[in-house]
Amino acid sequence: MSQSLDKKRPRLSPRARVVIALAIIGLSVVLSFILPGGHEDASNVTGDTVSSTAAVTNFVSTLTVNRSVDFNHVHFTVTSVTQAAAFSDDLRRGGKYTVRVELQARSVNGNQAPVGIDYPALARLLTPDGQVIAPKLVEIAPLVLPNQSQSGYIDFPVNTQVDLSSLMLRLGSGAMVAFG
Repeated sequence: MSQSLDKKRPRLSPRARVVIALAIIGLSVVLSFILPGGHEDASNVTGDTVSSTAAVTNFVSTLTVNRSVDFNHVHFTVTSVTQAAAFSDDLRRGGKYTVRVELQARSVNGNQAPVGIDYPALARLLTPDGQVIAPKLVEIAPLVLPNQSQSGYIDFPVNTQVDLSSLMLRLGSGAMVAFG
């Protein structure tokens, strides 16, 4: 009558447990290289991201800007603006079109401290009709180190085709760069 209580689960030997653990670790390593992820981003010696060329879907227009503004001890230069239906490196949907603002940021001469920039909270695209558009994707490092420059872009969703020269980028409450 107490036979079922005395019955124990079969135990694995220590060697079998080690083999199972190694198999799980090996499978995890193999899957980390096969599945998509961020391991391709920092494949260079310095760990900096390497910019890639994005494929553009339904290109609308582009505009070379090269205008600058200083904001929070950082010198920003908007190099170009492009509008398209989609960019291959932007998987977030929002709006029928995307306006991509390419920019460079470098610390102002004499600034010896790193400066943090909260781009999603501070960057806005202003349209001629008064619309203020928040970014949907930010691909520029949020920390600007002293005496260093960095490049990246900010994507803004728009529902219609717009004249790029009529737009402006606002950083914070007052620093603005007109594109045209």
